[in-house]
Amino acid sequence: MALRLVVFSILALLLSGCRASTAVDVVVNEDGSGLVVVEVELDPQAAAGLLDLEGEIGLWLTDVNEAGWKTVPPTIGDDGFTRVGASKEFGTPEQFSEIMNELSGDAQLFSNFRLIRKKEFARVRYEVRGTLHPSGIEAFGDGDLASALERSLESLVAEYGGSPTDFEVELRVHLPGHIDETVDPTGVVYLKGDGPARVWQTDLSKAADEMVVVGSTTTGVAALAWRGIAVVAAVLALLVALGHLLRVLRPSGRRARSNASAKRPSARGPINPEDPKSEDEDGDGDEGEAGTVKEEGPRVVALDAMGVLYREPSDIAEILIPFAREMGSTVSDEAISAKARAMSLGRLAPVDLWKTLGIEGDPNELDDLYLARHHLNPGVVNFLRDLRDQGVRVACVTNDSSIWANKLSTKHSLEGLIDPWVVSGAVGVRKPDAPIYEVLRRVTGEPASLILVIDDELANLDAARDLGFRTAWYAPAGEEAGARGHAILRSFSLDNNEPEPAS
Repeated sequence: MALRLVVFSILALLLSGCRASTAVDVVVNEDGSGLVVVEVELDPQAAAGLLDLEGEIGLWLTDVNEAGWKTVPPTIGDDGFTRVGASKEFGTPEQFSEIMNELSGDAQLFSNFRLIRKKEFARVRYEVRGTLHPSGIEAFGDGDLASALERSLESLVAEYGGSPTDFEVELRVHLPGHIDETVDPTGVVYLKGDGPARVWQTDLSKAADEMVVVGSTTTGVAALAWRGIAVVAAVLALLVALGHLLRVLRPSGRRARSNASAKRPSARGPINPEDPKSEDEDGDGDEGEAGTVKEEGPRVVALDAMGVLYREPSDIAEILIPFAREMGSTVSDEAISAKARAMSLGRLAPVDLWKTLGIEGDPNELDDLYLARHHLNPGVVNFLRDLRDQGVRVACVTNDSSIWANKLSTKHSLEGLIDPWVVSGAVGVRKPDAPIYEVLRRVTGEPASLILVIDDELANLDAARDLGFRTAWYAPAGEEAGARGHAILRSFSLDNNEPEPAS
């Protein structure tokens, strides 16, 4: 049976030949939860006609309560109109659709309503779509109602002179942020103290359906700040490159320091920055045997995720593509890689990735199945704890979706061991581009010379070293000849995890 509040007002107007209206407010919160509020308004004559009825009518609000709605007892306003209300909360877009279906009942006045929430870089988009489907008075009747009234709604129309035009419905949708005109909205703008909404009005005499479409966007200030940092970093990187070019073009009479004499940032021990091997022979801790001042150990160790924290070095080729194939996707490997790259730049959410790959199912469950195939490298947790105990801060710099990176961190209980996380999907730039390393420097508050970057990709390490960071190549089988001058970290074993400087 249709929601009793709707039938409640229809019956009142039919019995009195007066007017009644139902207003439905949909309020969506930023996290995708929200509230559906229904208010039936009866003029004095309609209310009097309704209140004359006893028995079955008095039970209808009980039905609403039993269905999980919170009802408001009838109240009479200063204008003499009687108002009856009910509300129901939803926690997910799926629950929103269920509530709108409850509201419609068999009549399907609110048809195919859905809520869409899509996260993008620096913003979240919201959309509500559906159809207002006025289908006449009789659509709100059913066998139970006819039995209770001992007649059909059509017979009541004939006897009391009511008309479908007397039953008005108003739908108001309130979304967070600013209304997004790019989604070709319908309805009209409704201004209220708590912000704008879109409004649609109809009555049961209308023969044509009315489309409901409205969208909005919220902007994340923090994400924009991250992007701002990345842009500034890109400008700084350009200035550094220009400086190198000017030195190359400098007249030959002005002597530049040779590469051989230039000091390279050390990749000394991430496990023990104060290793006594670095002290001078007389043990005074000021100079080494070559007469150089002992260099301070790193204050921050920044690890890559795939291939360093997690043992699978290529999550796209080794995990995502095989997973997509198992789930029935026929999209090409090249297209999957392109979509994954877009996601790692914050341009695509995982929920949209699964859709574009033609993989059906609950997006969160698909995420969990996919991420379950990522495994921590042996010894890495003890390695992180040992660094923490020594007072060395641990960060992570990774090319990944921010949603997936957060889920993996939670799954493997890394939140208390790694902070900050610099994720390409959150800052909009990937390694080996210089801006992402500038973000790392700024969020840690340490100079590049005191940050050790550990990665399994040499191109990423080359970029970091060019910016003044210390570097170590995580390569269990790596050879010095192929290390390009980076230190080598062969394992996370506490017995043997001092990076080996290349000769």
